[in-house]
Amino acid sequence: MSSAPQAQDPYAILHGWLSGAYVRPDGQEVIGRVWDEDTKYRYGLYLAGIDAPPGWQQDWFTHIGDLVWHFEPMHVKDWASRLTAFDGSPLAAASRGRAVSAVRSFYAHCEDNLGAARWNLPPRRALAGPTPPAERQTLTRFQTDALRTAADRYRGPHPERARLAAYMTLAGLRPGQSIAVVMQYIQRDNAAGPAWRLPVKNNSASAVGPLTPIPRPLVWALDEYLPVRTLKAPHSTETEGPLLVSRTGRGLDHVTFTRVLREVAATHPDLEEVAPTLHPDVVAHSPSPFAEETAAAAGEGR
Repeated sequence: MSSAPQAQDPYAILHGWLSGAYVRPDGQEVIGRVWDEDTKYRYGLYLAGIDAPPGWQQDWFTHIGDLVWHFEPMHVKDWASRLTAFDGSPLAAASRGRAVSAVRSFYAHCEDNLGAARWNLPPRRALAGPTPPAERQTLTRFQTDALRTAADRYRGPHPERARLAAYMTLAGLRPGQSIAVVMQYIQRDNAAGPAWRLPVKNNSASAVGPLTPIPRPLVWALDEYLPVRTLKAPHSTETEGPLLVSRTGRGLDHVTFTRVLREVAATHPDLEEVAPTLHPDVVAHSPSPFAEETAAAAGEGR
């Protein structure tokens, strides 16, 4: 950086910034952002050690010292990597990212509002390191068994369609896959047994996998659904169009598919609590109640 803010005291700049009132280099008074208390505490702690417990000296201003206006990105990265919680344990990745955000936001304020030169700081991820993905949510085998029972007993709108949609999800199909299945992919009268081509996960509907057997429980649900499937040309015919259709003959969308699954789950007392927020992806990633039946069927076919 070639120049620094005219007000050289970083603590004064920080207090003015967080208070929502500061003075620009041209003397203009500015009423700035109104901060929530949590952000003010976090930024004050990480940048200047405000409200820190005794002995805690990990704030950015203490760490960087005289280089506060003449640092390099590697200094931020090194600081973030050394941060610990109040109990001395290494700071979690998410908290490390928030600390880096405080530094980046402070210098962005200095650049945009105080006429400072540019530091060209890299994105937060590059300075704080990647944040591990959150642990994937799943249902227990007890809950997936309950959902299967709920689908079998469901007597709401279009029960055959609801049962098939639930069964497809319980078999591990992502909602996008289930929605993208078309009649052309299904070979119900295949000599070796019912089979279909499934859309590839996380891909377009035009990308499909090889011909694979349809799990036996899904065959039963499919046989109940096909005779009552809505046929409205040109969107759907007996041999073409989406497998899962609405009353207009068009394919289901993600919102409707999710709503159907939640309505099914809500009918079972053991799923009432999770039903309002249940997502098909969670079900698809959970232990399938069909796994043993599918394995047994595969063994019989050898």
